[in-house]
Amino acid sequence: MIFISAEDFLSKVQGIERLSKDEERALALRMRNGDAEARQRLVYSYLPSVAFHVRRVPVGIRTLHTVYACIESLDQAIDKFDFFQDSESFSHHLSRYLRQCITNCIADRA
Repeated sequence: MIFISAEDFLSKVQGIERLSKDEERALALRMRNGDAEARQRLVYSYLPSVAFHVRRVPVGIRTLHTVYACIESLDQAIDKFDFFQDSESFSHHLSRYLRQCITNCIADRA
């Protein structure tokens, strides 16, 4: 997806449904076997979580750069998370990545 503004991103990701735990694990298994489409589906399903964190960013920092940095953090979180070994949920893991990304975006603006 291509976005033209942070508000465009926020409006486009409304209505994306979350995956169930079983669907998430099935996609992770396919992703582990090299299925790029499964990875994209996993990224797409977590865009509402990214939007949740972007909405909490102060308006002056809520830029398209921040949105794309958060999406990049989502990619990194998916790459680093082991869906079959880790005891924490992926949402919790992703939240840590997004909070750090937003902190870095705020620090870059200051």
